[in-house]
Amino acid sequence: MNRWFKLDNAAKVFPSVSSKRRPNVFRLSMELTEEIDPEILQKALNVTIERFKSLKVKLKRGLFWYYLDPNHEEIKVFKENPFICKAINRKENNGYLFKVYYYRNRVTVEIFHTLTDGTGGMELLKAICFNYLVLKGYDLDSENLILTDVESTYEEFQDSYLKNYDTNVKSAPRDVKALKLKGTLYDDSWLSLIIGNCDLEKTKQVAKSYNATITEFLCACLIKTAMRTPYMFESKKLPFQMLIPVNLRKEFPSKTLRNFSLVISSGTKIDQELKFEEILKIVQADFKAGLQRDYLHGQIVANVVLEKNIFMRLTPLFLKEIALKIGFKAWGDAINSLTISNLGKVSLPKSMEPYVEKVIFANGASHTIPINCGVVSFKNNLTICFISSIIERDFQREFFRLLTSFGIKVVIESNELEV
Repeated sequence: MNRWFKLDNAAKVFPSVSSKRRPNVFRLSMELTEEIDPEILQKALNVTIERFKSLKVKLKRGLFWYYLDPNHEEIKVFKENPFICKAINRKENNGYLFKVYYYRNRVTVEIFHTLTDGTGGMELLKAICFNYLVLKGYDLDSENLILTDVESTYEEFQDSYLKNYDTNVKSAPRDVKALKLKGTLYDDSWLSLIIGNCDLEKTKQVAKSYNATITEFLCACLIKTAMRTPYMFESKKLPFQMLIPVNLRKEFPSKTLRNFSLVISSGTKIDQELKFEEILKIVQADFKAGLQRDYLHGQIVANVVLEKNIFMRLTPLFLKEIALKIGFKAWGDAINSLTISNLGKVSLPKSMEPYVEKVIFANGASHTIPINCGVVSFKNNLTICFISSIIERDFQREFFRLLTSFGIKVVIESNELEV
């Protein structure tokens, strides 16, 4: 790809609404069985980036929209900084919209959401670690699970939102305003990580006993946690409402490595006494309605129709940015108490699995959405990662206590400061 291309529909908003306090950066990590050699990791990144042309780009400002330009600069690996998911310094990073870190046995990519979503980011991380292990001398076969053997195609650059835009589909309605978590912000934009490591099969077994998926079960646990920690919220009149990202590639077949996900919502008011089974029924009803193909298609149309509006298209970027900030506050922050994103089970080649211990996903937080939750599994390990911009840990503590009450053993890790 040797020419500029437009941002995808979801990506358009992030450059305009992002800041030091709202970086819109997420984090994916893979822990290997041995210490990382930074020189070999650099070579692996150099090889990998040539395969991922849609990510080998820099962000440019145009008259009407931001756009992406091919990036021919060197890309570097960095030793990990304790300050995670910070806004990416593009000058320091030679214009790239993602950074690759190493620490002990861990390889991490932190990605600005304008570039791609969790699915695209995971493909990048898998390829970097695969190439790293190959360069270390291990005999690995990609088994068509790593994007190394196949050349990149035009489909990987595709804006799949535009592809699936249909004027005959009715736009989906917007969500209602939600409860907001409150607390004491850390200094210097520090974000804490609290990671719960759980037995995947045991968690699946517990969820199945309620005829629920793991994501539905965890969402019900989050609502129950909110009911047990009402003092963590600013107002009790609004519902506790979670946003749950959905990978659209399954419902609307696509090979894009750019953003192609939407969110559904689930929640209820927390000033009421509900049994866990009753909460779970609410969640399952929300999921059933939100995952309907027609509803998802309506969400795609609702987002794209704004982009296609002639007034919006002809408005200069500096004015668009004002409108986008107002819109994001009303339709993004205001409707969200907390985001829980489950990337599912990571599949790696059998020959690669012995060299990988764990995969971790952290969905970045901000001053307006201070706690978010990222979930991913590898082999029989389910990691539930809370990232937080506030000092108070009550919500996370109560959530993991609730999990253990179901007989799910949880091993906790944290990067927290002593406060």
